[in-house]
Amino acid sequence: MKLILIHGRDQQGKDPQELRKTWIDTWEKGLTKSNLTIPDIPMLFPFYGDVLDSLVTTPGMETTIAGVIARGAASTFEAQFFETFLLEIAENASITEAEIDQNYSTPYKEKGPLNWEWVQAILQTLDQRTGFGEFSIKKFTYDVFVYLTMPGVKREINEFVTSAFDNEPTVVVGHSLGSVVGYNVLSKHPGNVKKYITVGSPLGLRAIKSKLDTPICMPPCVKAGWYNAYDERDVVALNPLNKKYFDITPAIENKNDVKNHTKNRHGIEGYLDDKEVAKAIYDALQDAD
Repeated sequence: MKLILIHGRDQQGKDPQELRKTWIDTWEKGLTKSNLTIPDIPMLFPFYGDVLDSLVTTPGMETTIAGVIARGAASTFEAQFFETFLLEIAENASITEAEIDQNYSTPYKEKGPLNWEWVQAILQTLDQRTGFGEFSIKKFTYDVFVYLTMPGVKREINEFVTSAFDNEPTVVVGHSLGSVVGYNVLSKHPGNVKKYITVGSPLGLRAIKSKLDTPICMPPCVKAGWYNAYDERDVVALNPLNKKYFDITPAIENKNDVKNHTKNRHGIEGYLDDKEVAKAIYDALQDAD
C-alpha cells in the first residue's frame, strides 16, 4: 500500500521536498488528535508545479499570466471561462451583482466576458470579500483554464502525475487543482486505487465540470469510494460533490464542516490537520484487500 499526494496550483519554484514535508507534517498533526501515528508506507508527491509553470509561460502560448493581468483575456473563449468561473465563485461567496457594480466604473458599457473592466470588477470584489487576493484568484483561474482547455498542457501534466502510479494498491489525496488532475488521471488509470480523497476541490463548479470528459463517473480504478472534505467558507470548493453538483454512482461521501484555519480557508494545512480528514486517509490505508 502507498499514498500519492497531488498538490494544487501556484507551487512553482518551491522546494518539492519541503512541500511534501508540509503535507506529511500537517497530516501527522491531524492524526495526533486521534492518537494515531503515520504508517510506515511509501508516500509519493508528484510535483508538477514547475512543469505547469513552464508550459504556461512557454513562448507561443496564446497569453501568459502576466498578460492576462495586464490587459485581460486574449480570446472570447478565454474571457467567457474567466467570467463564468469568477461569477460562480462570487455566487458561492454570496456576493451580489450590486456589490460588483460598486467596483464597476463604467456602467454604461454592456456587462459580459468581452468587457474586461466588468471581469476586473468581479475580481476586485472577490479580493475585498475573500482571503484569496485579486492576483491569486486571477492566477488560480488562469492555471485551471490552461490545464482544462489546452490538450498539450493537460496531457503533459497527467503523464507526469501518472508516472507515480503502478499496480500497487494506492490511496490518492488531491487538493484544489490537484483534485481535478487526480480525477482525470484516475479516470484513465487501470490500477488499484483503494480510495480517492479530495480536499478543497473545485470539481463541483460548473465552469470546471463542463470541461471534463463526459459522462462524469466514479473512476473505475477506485475500489472503496471517494471521500470529499471542504470548508463552507472556501469559495472555490463550496459546492459539495453530490447529486446536484457532481452526480456519479456510487455517490461521493462529503464532509462539509472542516474549519480551515488558513487565511483564504483553502490552504492544505487547514485541511490535512482536520481530525476526521486525517483519519479518513489513515483508515483508507489500513484496507489492504
